[in-house]
Amino acid sequence: MDLLTFNPWWREGRLHAALVGKKRKIFTEVLSYLDLRQILIFSGLRRVGKTTLMFQLIEELLSRGINPYHILYFSFDDEISEIKNIFDIFEKEVLKERISGVGNVYVFFDEVQKLENWPEKVKIIYDLYPNCKVFLSGSAAINIIKGTKESLAGRFFDFRIEPLSFDEHLIFKGVEIDNEREDIFEVEIKRHLNDFLKTGGFIEAMHFNDMQLKKYFKEGLLERIVYKDIPGAFSVSSPDLLNRLVRICAGRPGIYLDYKNIANDLGYDQRTIADYFSYLDHALLINKLYNYSPNLLASEKKMKRAYLSNTAFTLALSEKVELPILLEQFFVQLFKARFFSRTPQKDEVDIVLVADKRLMPVEVKIKPEIRERDIVPIIKFLKKTGSKKGCLISGGDEKTFVKNGFIVKVIPYWKYWSMQREIEM
Repeated sequence: MDLLTFNPWWREGRLHAALVGKKRKIFTEVLSYLDLRQILIFSGLRRVGKTTLMFQLIEELLSRGINPYHILYFSFDDEISEIKNIFDIFEKEVLKERISGVGNVYVFFDEVQKLENWPEKVKIIYDLYPNCKVFLSGSAAINIIKGTKESLAGRFFDFRIEPLSFDEHLIFKGVEIDNEREDIFEVEIKRHLNDFLKTGGFIEAMHFNDMQLKKYFKEGLLERIVYKDIPGAFSVSSPDLLNRLVRICAGRPGIYLDYKNIANDLGYDQRTIADYFSYLDHALLINKLYNYSPNLLASEKKMKRAYLSNTAFTLALSEKVELPILLEQFFVQLFKARFFSRTPQKDEVDIVLVADKRLMPVEVKIKPEIRERDIVPIIKFLKKTGSKKGCLISGGDEKTFVKNGFIVKVIPYWKYWSMQREIEM
């Protein structure tokens, strides 16, 4: 085991700039937890920047004057080894004494979910070495979630590392847009938003052409999760079925999860289909939306909808998705939506946002002119729930409807910041 390859700062006292990259907002948030005893866990999809965040934290520690020999990084993605063996070599060849006797030590374990029984082994470190600050990352969210809840309760803080937001995408591109004057920048916003739908906020993908994007997401990310990560966490008899379900979601964003019909169409048991969709949800490949009800149990029993968790995945797998449908998926993604609304009379609202017992229905209708009949489902929802305000995202129209005391704001899809301000209000 060559720990020096993983830890070049032992020899050079610094990290190469290429390893560190540009810092994101999450970096500043994590810094406030740096001096706490608890383990810090970074979970999220592959390729979203978890390893880069670890290197940025190592750079920060070095800049604070921490002894380079007191910082250990190891990636289980490159080599599987027992923590005890890693620590034995670290003590013998680097520290030259026991870990417990050298003051603060910082340990970074990347892709820790690949280590068998990792939660119990990490718990031992936490309990035996109070001077040891532990950082973990994991791409298979399933294993990370299961492990922390079972063995590390009260010993960790979890950070979900997401792809870049649209704001971050613009920063990384070096694009400056005055978000208080969106009308002036309409053309630029539309162009960069279209680019963002394709790259999905993945930093590595920002400079790929369309063909490279498809290959990157399909082979480099989706297939690795479907054929490697999920079967490694659950008993999956048919990874090919998982792949088919992902492709179905790509071709039909917002598909209603009628497990019985899907099972009949594909020739599988209904319970298998339900289980596999659950695995995709835990693996962060789909966003599952529930039909809103004040009673959460009632929501759970109703038919759900599913979108792939990123527009880039949809575009990589399906060439037939039109912009209005893709934008609906984007806003589900943007608002981290968990609910929609569909009544027995088939009145539908795409998104229902819930915060502090307040509701905001949001309909995505990408067409140039919005008429009063287009807001009928929103008004019905407002009447039923006692809410007062809704939002309709349009293709270009901008206006306000006031009807019987209810307010529906119509905002063009490209007015990204106006829309968020409206939702926050």
